[in-house]
Amino acid sequence: MGFVSEIEPAQAGPELKEIYRNLEQGLGFLPHYFMSLGAKPKVIEAQLALDDAIMSDGALTKLVKEQVAVVVSSINSSSYCVKFHMELLRRFGIDRAMEKKLTTDYETGPFEPKVKALFRFAEKLTKTPDDILQKDIDALKEAAWDDAAIREVVLTVAYFGYINRVSLGLGLVTDF
Repeated sequence: MGFVSEIEPAQAGPELKEIYRNLEQGLGFLPHYFMSLGAKPKVIEAQLALDDAIMSDGALTKLVKEQVAVVVSSINSSSYCVKFHMELLRRFGIDRAMEKKLTTDYETGPFEPKVKALFRFAEKLTKTPDDILQKDIDALKEAAWDDAAIREVVLTVAYFGYINRVSLGLGLVTDF
């Protein structure tokens, strides 16, 4: 059990029941993360809208964004998010060995060099955001990423900074 009480489906009002139903339908289960936020259905709705806006395929694929999410969550020591997003990566066909590389040593993992450039940028933005300079953006452009991809990786890193803080602050227990 986390640090705060969860709103179970049986306790949910009509608005929250609908949110829970949609989550279960889309994910195949109801995450503790959202039950811990059940007292704030508007926050859940806003987060789901933000998730859709950030994590959908765009200049970066959803798969790449999920991989960035695992790198960032690992750096932030958010075991809840690491396990949750590793499960999502398994649904993409990513095996455990590759997942482990994302959390321990992406540099030696079987990732394309241009994707590793995103991971390096995500790591720096997570660990030392005030040290991001034009040369960091130039390195991404040299790796063949355009402005749209750079915006998306920044949004993904920032979004997971938020998600990680929520999961850590609420003391969430893993779903798997």
